[in-house]
Amino acid sequence: MRARIYPLALGKILHHSISNLNQEVAGLMVGKVVSDVVEVWDAVTGLQQSSPAYVKLEESVMALVAEVLVENIPDLYIVGWYHSHPGLNVFMSPIDIETQKAYQAMFPKAIALVIDPVQFSASWKVSDLKIGVFRIDKNEKVVPVRFTLGLQRHKVLESTLIGLQMIDLIPKKPDTNEDAKGSTTKMLDIDSIVKFFSKTKKLLPNKKG
Repeated sequence: MRARIYPLALGKILHHSISNLNQEVAGLMVGKVVSDVVEVWDAVTGLQQSSPAYVKLEESVMALVAEVLVENIPDLYIVGWYHSHPGLNVFMSPIDIETQKAYQAMFPKAIALVIDPVQFSASWKVSDLKIGVFRIDKNEKVVPVRFTLGLQRHKVLESTLIGLQMIDLIPKKPDTNEDAKGSTTKMLDIDSIVKFFSKTKKLLPNKKG
């Protein structure tokens, strides 16, 4: 099994993780499975409890997103979750493993994306982007999932339009864990994400350090 992440989804995940480098953040990944490839079209977040080494989405977030998808975009569904490890590198903690097992119990092909945005936020170099996608196998071991960036023009456009629709469909709720006033990071937009990764067909697994 492989994963393919489209620019809008990756842009949202990057923006969310960089918006708060002092605490972990999390969200849901929305997409579909095509020929055993998990396609991530969009990323959605909501109310959560977090600390520098812990994050938990409120259960109501998943229920709301699932309801919106069923009623408005039935071709897409929740395909996994993402969360950040600011300054801690990319791995699945014991709590992350249990969370992922719960996602896979609901959707067997669910994936988990982990990102450490600290080094990237300082350099803005692809080589400094620490990001990984994981699953839990039948032996309850963490296994990496090979992933690429989706750059097919028609799907980039379609996923972007779907993402804009999702923004209008899901009510915005303030994340009490994010301090917008204290953020000095750059803001990302869709065009910059597409240009940034247009030369990169494959995001290599981060180097262990």
